[in-house]
Amino acid sequence: MNKNKVIFIVGPTASGKSDMAMSIAKTFDCEIISCDSMQIYKGLNIGTAKESEENRQKVKHYLIDVVNFDEEFSVAQFQKLAFEAMDEIWQKGKTPLIVGGTGLYVESLLKPLSFSNTDKDTAIREQLKNDLEKYGAVELFRRLSEVDSETAKKLSVNDTKRVIRALEIFYKTGKPKSQLQDETQKPNFDYLMIALDMDRALLYERINKRVDNMIMKGLVQEAMSVDNFGYQSMQAIGYKEFKDYNGFNLFEVTEKIKKNTRNYAKRQLTWFRRYKEANWINAFDELTASKLVENFLKS
Repeated sequence: MNKNKVIFIVGPTASGKSDMAMSIAKTFDCEIISCDSMQIYKGLNIGTAKESEENRQKVKHYLIDVVNFDEEFSVAQFQKLAFEAMDEIWQKGKTPLIVGGTGLYVESLLKPLSFSNTDKDTAIREQLKNDLEKYGAVELFRRLSEVDSETAKKLSVNDTKRVIRALEIFYKTGKPKSQLQDETQKPNFDYLMIALDMDRALLYERINKRVDNMIMKGLVQEAMSVDNFGYQSMQAIGYKEFKDYNGFNLFEVTEKIKKNTRNYAKRQLTWFRRYKEANWINAFDELTASKLVENFLKS
């Protein structure tokens, strides 16, 4: 019996994943599952570059506007909702098209995370948050490197939410998170991964223009309307930089967003290059993308 099929379109921010996805979805009768850790938040629209309402009416999208911006959302929650969406799409006789640049979300679908069943331990988490306040992010990252170097290699020192979660899992189970993930487990579907690439200078130029457009569309008002930088959602690039906004330093904040976004794009490229099965193509080459999808769906 043939397995169900899934298409992934991945790549760095501002590389044109959404445009490519819309083209593929309309040509091959797909429905889109957003694989973006920020688009799940309601009310954060400009800074997350959500697909337009018009396009979301043309092609059904899943996992956009899932929770309020003041709620927490985990990789395990994404995994559960994404699998449910995939089942719904298959039942319609269509193909799920998973689109986004959040590497851990992609990983959770390709290597199902057994640690998602590890319950939250409020006491341990609160202690770690207190330690973060007291000793700083570098100290927590150092601790994680000592007990779970494999997970630490995949995280940034500033990704304190996931560093704390990994330490919480270790302190609760006595085992590193990396050992609770079955590296040999395969997904129960066949998949094609298309990764978008472009000249680095052009990518950075697109990022800079995108940030300028976000400012023009009202990103300042959107970020300040939330007005609580303690929320998980407000730790994201495009929002956290406004913590230092005083009404007069917009240029400085904008440049910081651009720099942080460029650095994030570099990390995304590094992450996705780990996937040997990825088909890297020019971000504007819709013909090659279509041929890859056509051959995959026929196979």
